[in-house]
Amino acid sequence: MKSNNQGNKTLNHEPFVPENLLFDSFWNAFGDLSIGVIVIDRNATVRFFNSMAGYFMGIQPLLVLGKPVQETLSETKIIETLSTGIPHYDKQRMINGKRLKCSSIPIKIQGKIVSAVEFMLDNTEKTSIMKQLKDQREKYDLLDGLIDATFEELGAVDKDGRLTYISRKSAQNLGFSCHEILGIDMSTIDKKCFLKKVANTGISYVGKISRPHKKPVPVMVTPILKDNNVSGAVCRSVFTDMAQAREFLPRMQKLDEARKTKQHPKKISECRFSIDDIIGQSKAIANVKKKALRVAEGDSTILITGESGTGKELFAQAIHMASLRRNGPFGRVNCAGIPESLLESELFGYEPGSFTGAGKEGKPGKFELAHNGTIFLDEAGDMSMGMQAKVLRVIQENEIERVGGSSIYEVDVRIICATNKDLWDMVNKGQFREDLYYRLDVVNIHVPPLRDRTGDIPFLIEHFIPIINKRVNSNVRAVSQEVMDCLLSYDWPGNVRELNNVLEGAMNLNIGESIDMEALPSRVRKKMAGQPLFKPVGPEERVLEFKDRRAVEKAMIEQALSIKNGNKRQAAIYLNMCRSTFYNKLKRYNIEVASSENRHPPPLSIKPGFPDKDRCPIVGHVQTLTCPKHVLGR
Repeated sequence: MKSNNQGNKTLNHEPFVPENLLFDSFWNAFGDLSIGVIVIDRNATVRFFNSMAGYFMGIQPLLVLGKPVQETLSETKIIETLSTGIPHYDKQRMINGKRLKCSSIPIKIQGKIVSAVEFMLDNTEKTSIMKQLKDQREKYDLLDGLIDATFEELGAVDKDGRLTYISRKSAQNLGFSCHEILGIDMSTIDKKCFLKKVANTGISYVGKISRPHKKPVPVMVTPILKDNNVSGAVCRSVFTDMAQAREFLPRMQKLDEARKTKQHPKKISECRFSIDDIIGQSKAIANVKKKALRVAEGDSTILITGESGTGKELFAQAIHMASLRRNGPFGRVNCAGIPESLLESELFGYEPGSFTGAGKEGKPGKFELAHNGTIFLDEAGDMSMGMQAKVLRVIQENEIERVGGSSIYEVDVRIICATNKDLWDMVNKGQFREDLYYRLDVVNIHVPPLRDRTGDIPFLIEHFIPIINKRVNSNVRAVSQEVMDCLLSYDWPGNVRELNNVLEGAMNLNIGESIDMEALPSRVRKKMAGQPLFKPVGPEERVLEFKDRRAVEKAMIEQALSIKNGNKRQAAIYLNMCRSTFYNKLKRYNIEVASSENRHPPPLSIKPGFPDKDRCPIVGHVQTLTCPKHVLGR
């Protein structure tokens, strides 16, 4: 009871403060206002904070009342206004993504500053509209300037002939400004103008117009169509007078002639081949194409192996075109074709002045240029050990350092390597880094040699002939059956590249639409000529007396292997026998294939009744490739 009496006594003796009435009653009327209102007392304490101010600031109003304003508003002029009594109007502030226009004013009672108030107005939409209007105005001024610089005469009318647009030059030629004549009937300004006539008829007009004290100007007047209906007409010209128009046509004709006579090198795209450009239907090549498409979906490093001329780069490009990086660059580097001293700068680039002859601005390397794409390192087995270490770092760290530089560049490339060497054998000999080998040989794709897919030769010939025809200007359409048999039996050490070159050489020499044997290179013809069905018989001209079918088969297989120098695949083709069947018969008869080239066929005994040496001693047919199938079962 005593404490309450003391409290009442204190309240009864509390002096009357005028601003308290202001805070308690006046500002409460601003609570639901659509603008933000913040009021502080002379001690810079927040006394009023309406809901819209809380919305702008992202704060609950009740959490702010009674606290110093500095804790709520870090960038505000209200404290400065309270201390100096100077108001601040329309100050732009960005708060929580909103552009606010803020004004702070002092509140005075009897000439003394008792508080300050800040008003906040959302100016975001208005500012955005003003910015859009400013951008549109700049674009319009740019377009207007481009039109004036492009056309000597340009004007448009609606379907009633009223002017809807005219360039500055055209208006000046008529003696007006643009704003003076817009919306006026064009026929009242120039009675000879064809704009209104074309707008009415929809028929274009080509002619010339005359201006006071100016030379005639060639113009073209065409209708403006909207939804297939004529909505107006436009008149335009790019010439200042008729003389300039007359000079234009001969000048263009000279440029056309110069373009036809001057040889411009044709720029070839970075990647030209897809998986569909790889010719072949054999099982060997089909499996490789299927594997290439499967690994193209990923981003792993790929090692393509195979003999020279098999088309390793073709597969590299096909993988790139089938991958997610197809829209990125495809860089190619022949590691064997670039000197060791230049290969590093070619791969990694160089900084200005890094070596004698270096460009003043430096040069990016192939890895930089292939960023977000694929880089193809051909003949990777020919890199030196030092270069192998630098390539290993790129694969591991995805970063490169230019020659002569200190900056590190991050690159995102997929690496595809190709080689015709046995890298693992080189690793065992210490000629190739083992750690790099494991990095490169993540996915291995082996391209088979042409001799392992001779069934694709007819398709390759059909593909190459039209291409070579354009280059050598020949009329070859096909090859003779004799030539086809010769090409099918040839070993093709140079693979597809050699086949292409053999065809091109033959088509240069051939006369007629079908290539004959005389047009083939001598090495190909000699290979065929030196392989008769049976080697010459011995001096005693004896023929083997075969006791049963098994002896015949075994003797013929041994003789075919001898003729083909131990090549089992060629021997199977020679006997017109399936390869798997041939291998089974080798196993059945325990025939060991000799590697020596001095292997001789078993002697043949001439049996009475076979006087003709050119006839087969087994079936009596003239020597042909199909002869053995009469004796050997499939």
